[in-house]
Amino acid sequence: MVGDILRKKREELGQDLLEISRTLKISYTYLRAIEDETFEKLPEEVYVKGYIRKYAEILNIDPEIVIQAYNQQVSPPQAENKEALEKDALKRKRSKLKLLLTPLLLLLFVITVTFILFPSSPRKKEISISPPPAEIEKENILKKEDTPHILKVFAIDTTWLLIAVDNVTTKDLILKPGESIELQAKTGFSLKIGNAGGVKLIFDGKEMGKPGGKGQVVNLNLP
Repeated sequence: MVGDILRKKREELGQDLLEISRTLKISYTYLRAIEDETFEKLPEEVYVKGYIRKYAEILNIDPEIVIQAYNQQVSPPQAENKEALEKDALKRKRSKLKLLLTPLLLLLFVITVTFILFPSSPRKKEISISPPPAEIEKENILKKEDTPHILKVFAIDTTWLLIAVDNVTTKDLILKPGESIELQAKTGFSLKIGNAGGVKLIFDGKEMGKPGGKGQVVNLNLP
């Protein structure tokens, strides 16, 4: 290829590569690399083409022929083949896409025509019969009665408590700081608290905080 062309011509002319290097003021290493076609040892391509052109001219060879041979050698037509393969792959993808879209478009057309020619009959209105307000209120009352009341007492100071549950059960207890108690009732609670500032109450999930001040005795009915 490029190296063979230049070397054969130089040898035919009986010229020494070192002398040509001195004449052209191009590194002997670069000229040897061109002849040996070890292009990886050469600088950037733009300089390489300049060296090849000068080398060809001093040997009375048409530089364009040598440059063309160099281009074909370092940039073989694989790129063109690759581009052609990519275009072919793109065409195949488009063909597959058309094959997929055609049935879908046909189905959509059929559905559209069907809706136009055979419109659906109007739906009958669904009539919902709601129970009378009295029954609703009765159900709500029953639900409330079924749901127990929950009382949680958290002690932050030593506190004496007297708790009546549904006016049936009475609990007499002393809670120390950090202790707590949870009670359930159907109707409610009656509380007597010896240190109202020493406890926090939560009734049915609602925080009520302290029912009074420290050392204060409080009577409380919940709800």
